[in-house]
Amino acid sequence: MIPLLIGLLCLCVGAEAEAGDWPTFHRDPMRSGLAAEPLTVTALAEAWAARIDEESVDSSPAVVGGRVFAGTAGGALCCLSAEDGKLLWRTTLGGTIVSSPAVASGTVFVGSADRCLYALDAETGQLRWRVLTRGSVVASPLVVGGRVLFGSMDGVLRCVEADTGAPVWSVRETGPVSAAAAATEDTVYYGDEAGRIVARNMTDGKLLWTAQFAGSVVAAPTIYGDKLLVPVMSGTALQPPNTDCMVCCDRTTGRLLWTLRRQSSVLHTPVTDGSNVYFATVSGYLSETELLACRLSDGAQVWALRLGGVADSSPALAGSRLVLGCHDGRIYIIDAAGGRTLETIQIGAKVFSSPAIANGRVYFGAQDGKIHCLR
Repeated sequence: MIPLLIGLLCLCVGAEAEAGDWPTFHRDPMRSGLAAEPLTVTALAEAWAARIDEESVDSSPAVVGGRVFAGTAGGALCCLSAEDGKLLWRTTLGGTIVSSPAVASGTVFVGSADRCLYALDAETGQLRWRVLTRGSVVASPLVVGGRVLFGSMDGVLRCVEADTGAPVWSVRETGPVSAAAAATEDTVYYGDEAGRIVARNMTDGKLLWTAQFAGSVVAAPTIYGDKLLVPVMSGTALQPPNTDCMVCCDRTTGRLLWTLRRQSSVLHTPVTDGSNVYFATVSGYLSETELLACRLSDGAQVWALRLGGVADSSPALAGSRLVLGCHDGRIYIIDAAGGRTLETIQIGAKVFSSPAIANGRVYFGAQDGKIHCLR
């Protein structure tokens, strides 16, 4: 049932998206991070790397119809050939882009530090419309059922019409909304930097439930069945107190099912295969980073693996392989079953961007100003 639901929601993202595409952050509105098919090669190697900016590429790519879309710190939204990295178009917007694009029905939606959400023609890069807010839009947009939902650093979550940008509803939260939202057909879930997680009716924004945690929610939650997985960043990185850094709630009621409590933060969106949930914790002054597998049912730890750098990059899962980038300039390929590192690919630049896995290839940005493709 879950794979079918993911597929149906992917169709809502964009009718032109193919089954193996990755049209939005963490692939679908539920932010599952699950690739459509496993990576079949024994070892990945770099197929191409295309410089699209003199500054960093922290935006996580979307891959649709043989094209890769990503934003840059220099304020450009770029479209490249997924096959060879050739630049197809480049549109300069008004500010730094760390928001990850979402592609739906021939339109690319992306946020900018200039306080706007933009809608551009996916074929040409021409502007269709923009919505101005009162804060930077660093959150990745969510596209469901002909609507776009996005948070802003002004503390407002907005829902607008995908065709025109016309407002549908908006709600003010207790803190900045810097992370992407997740959704089922009728409910949207998101967090804010005041540590709240919120569930609202998709149609009118009516509050369904809310829960409060110590720290901040700076990454999108993940939906799996009746569960909502919420990452939490500690209020301090130097000597963090014991805090709930990964939370599992009943997504219908908000009832707490389990938490992982330790002196750590989780800075990215988790991924689950239905048995385990996978995510990295960052702890202490030295930012010691561990990738964990915990049982989805009760949060019990299954395995832990030390990583060489902070993991802002949200892990993706292709078959039994976990893929994520780190600040140590490496992409890690890890066996999800046993927590064993299968290979690392040295990029030579910090990776904040989350991987997009589409049609047997892995795409991500890095602080060298490039989009990289592994196959």
